Amino acid sequence: MSMGIGINTQKPDAGEIRDRQEDIACGVWFTSSGNPIPQLVKYKEREEVHSIRNIRVLTREKKYYCGIPVMEYLCSAVEEEMEYLFKLYYYLEECKWKIAWLKEL
Repeated sequence: MSMGIGINTQKPDAGEIRDRQEDIACGVWFTSSGNPIPQLVKYKEREEVHSIRNIRVLTREKKYYCGIPVMEYLCSAVEEEMEYLFKLYYYLEECKWKIAWLKEL
């Protein structure tokens, strides 16, 4: 007879990431507890390097995509009078950042 001990001990998995991701460089600030907070993003578009500063983190959540631990940040930023909404993914095991553009506002 099962008493529920040891059941559901696995971390919940969010499945596959459906957003189209691009590699980026990300300048971060680490809190005293070791949490990374994105401050600057650099990405390439048509062989030209662009920067996004003044990133506002709206939400931050640790998720598991296909068993891989990822910190997912929902962010917004205003650059050149345009507001951008995007997700940043920090792959904990690889120490790698990716971006998924949600929309230009």
